[in-house]
Amino acid sequence: MLREEVLEKLGLDSGASAEVIQAAITGKRESLSEAAGKAPTDALKEKYEAQLQQLEDIERALRAASAAASPSPLSQTKLADLPQSATQFEAGTTAAVNLQVGQLLAGRYEVRQQIGAGGMGAVYRALDKTTGKEIALKVLLPALLQNENARERFLDEARISQQLSHPNIVNVYDVQQDGDFFFLTMELLQGQDLRQVMENRRLARQQFSLQEVQDILKPLCEALAYAHEYTVHRDLKPENIWLSDDGKIKIMDFGIARVQSTSQRTQTGAAMGTAYYMAPEQLRGVKELDGRADQYALAVMAYELLSGEVPAGRIEPLHTLVKGLPRKWSAHIDRALSAKPEARFADIAAFQQALMPTGGPVLPALPWKGIGIAAGVLVALLGIGSLAASGSFNLEGLKNLLPMSKEEIAAHKASLAKIQGEIKVLRQRLDTSRRSLDSDVRAAERNNSDELAALLSWQQLSEDGIFAGSQLTTLEGDLSMAETLLRENAFEQAQPVFERVRKGYAELLQTFDTAGELHEAEQSFDRAQSAWEKLTEDYGLANPAPVAAALEAGNQAQLQQRQGAFPAALANWQEGTEQWRAARASVAGEVARIDSERQAQIAAAAATRKRQAAKLKQLLTGNEMIPIPGGSFVMGDDDSIAEEKPAHRVAIKSFAMSRYEVTFAQYDAFAAATGRPKPDDEGWGRGNRPVINVSWGDATAYAQWLSKETGKRFRLPSEAEWEYAARAGSSSNYSWGDKVYCSQARFSGSPGYDCGNEDQTVPVGSFAANDFGLHDMHGNVYEWAQDCKNESYIGAPVNGAAWTSGDCTKRALRGGSWAKASWLMNSEFRDWGPVSLRDNDVGIRLVLEL
Repeated sequence: MLREEVLEKLGLDSGASAEVIQAAITGKRESLSEAAGKAPTDALKEKYEAQLQQLEDIERALRAASAAASPSPLSQTKLADLPQSATQFEAGTTAAVNLQVGQLLAGRYEVRQQIGAGGMGAVYRALDKTTGKEIALKVLLPALLQNENARERFLDEARISQQLSHPNIVNVYDVQQDGDFFFLTMELLQGQDLRQVMENRRLARQQFSLQEVQDILKPLCEALAYAHEYTVHRDLKPENIWLSDDGKIKIMDFGIARVQSTSQRTQTGAAMGTAYYMAPEQLRGVKELDGRADQYALAVMAYELLSGEVPAGRIEPLHTLVKGLPRKWSAHIDRALSAKPEARFADIAAFQQALMPTGGPVLPALPWKGIGIAAGVLVALLGIGSLAASGSFNLEGLKNLLPMSKEEIAAHKASLAKIQGEIKVLRQRLDTSRRSLDSDVRAAERNNSDELAALLSWQQLSEDGIFAGSQLTTLEGDLSMAETLLRENAFEQAQPVFERVRKGYAELLQTFDTAGELHEAEQSFDRAQSAWEKLTEDYGLANPAPVAAALEAGNQAQLQQRQGAFPAALANWQEGTEQWRAARASVAGEVARIDSERQAQIAAAAATRKRQAAKLKQLLTGNEMIPIPGGSFVMGDDDSIAEEKPAHRVAIKSFAMSRYEVTFAQYDAFAAATGRPKPDDEGWGRGNRPVINVSWGDATAYAQWLSKETGKRFRLPSEAEWEYAARAGSSSNYSWGDKVYCSQARFSGSPGYDCGNEDQTVPVGSFAANDFGLHDMHGNVYEWAQDCKNESYIGAPVNGAAWTSGDCTKRALRGGSWAKASWLMNSEFRDWGPVSLRDNDVGIRLVLEL
């Protein structure tokens, strides 16, 4: 198909660039795929699929034309994002990598020739002047160095690729920077990619045989089975499979799919070929892919290699397209092409086993060592009867008893050398991991990192469970034995030992990695257990069945951890944590019920408090409680009468005291509510005058009733509290000073003090408050206190509590009254009355406990 025909079919003019053509193909394919997916009838769907097939023919024609224009064979380390891709990370990022022949990078790599270029950068052949070997340099576009996202993806590709060491994976040696250039150093390959081989076979009309396809798939499966322990390729396709001149098959570009962003893939079609090989879940943008995505891509390639067609749209079973292909083999490919990952093979190894099964009759190993070839043959011949009798004898069995040819010996050595190489990589990884951990611990110690505890735990567990254990020594011994057997050509005996050593080192590496997870797993278990124990404490719950299972799992985990069985310990820690969570889930309904009841109780209590607050406000009718701060003061007076001695310091806790003396209005509400007689007001009036004619028992009964009604704790003050409140920080006779005038308090006239001879109380609050905000602490009426009568302060409490020993038939009266002289209402003056006393100058003031 000529270029002009292609442009005409795509609706482009003759000046369209390759990038524009590819973008047009991408857009058209997406539109047709979407239309086919939404087609209401099968006929219309088939029409769209036919158009998609025509679009594929256009692409093939373009590739063939490009190959004809450049007939020289490509000999390079080809990367999928370079020769075929015109993508960019950002619009406008088009600057090329300009390295000159002979230019030296990093003082070591001499540029020889550019062998590829694309949207991310270019690939060069270079000489490593340190080793004298030719290598490949993959150089990132300098313009992209300013793009942190691109740079991080480039480094991510390098990190992934450096971890992979396998005969069928292209080696990436290092990543470096020289000025404006970021570059990877890589293995230089000679040969061509699988796509070129497929195109050449198509042009020559040579179909791939099943054996050829199996020969291609086998090393690919082995490489992927190894790689899937660390990563997923994500972009397998013929362009990423390299067939070198020496016959080796290698996978390229691990990590490149991570480098290409979604926007990148859709800009100009870097993934044109890629999309056909992508698993459905990958096309949907699922982030967490596993090896089954690569399995899908391999199946697409197998289908294409055998049939010459990419399985798109309605997929015809492969055996209907390839004459003589076993139905079972075709069914395996169909399974690997399933739209759902879970319907495919569990992993690449299972896929390989299905397509290329191994096995057959196995003869018992014969003791070739030490008896010579002739004797060995004799033993074999003499044993034929017993073999035949056992049913194990056949022609192949007889052949296996004969001496091996040079070719067979070389094949065995090559096979075991591969295992040796894998063992070497595992040992190096284990050693590197150990040294990295030691370095991380030192860094965490220097920086006082929050991760130090976890790192130290990891280090201690791995040292005790791996490096100080016997397994490592045993593996070293087995490896030495296997190498000795290999040198003596005892391949049958050497192989199982090599395989055992390989498995052992792989398990040690897994054990090492698992040790790093144990600390957090144990912490998670402990947190889950603590959460459960707090739940049972808060809600009084009984232990359900999962609790016993959790405790057993924790005990097993501790034992296995001590024994070095880290994977099993990790599984038990995780299982135990899940059991704690299951325990919480099993009581969720009970917890919800208790929470509901508690909320109802809280709401009821709040409503009660609200009612009590309203009741308190109603009952106190403006006589609110004033907060009195805690402190200390000197109680009594050494210069006064005996009852006030000795002066002593008393500590007072904070409390609240009523602003005024209790009024008739307040006390009458109590009397009415309790059926008590109302006290006589002497004809002076009730309302807001202080209540009089109340005994000590009346006063305490009133405080108890008020407490019950309001939910608060009311009581009479102690003598210490009363004096502390009356002084309000002063040390004088009265809170305002040493002298008193009729304008400051209600008291009886005395020489020089004529207060009008009004022999009765005055309404509360008639005089100014002290510094605490309390009115009438001096005069008007005596106020009952809790304390029993004691003639002095000897032995009195010093903590502000009431003195409840002594003559308790009499209780303290403080503050003086309208009927007493001024000196009897000093702050320190003490008086007492019988508990039954009811007098017209005795009243009440209350304290509220805080």
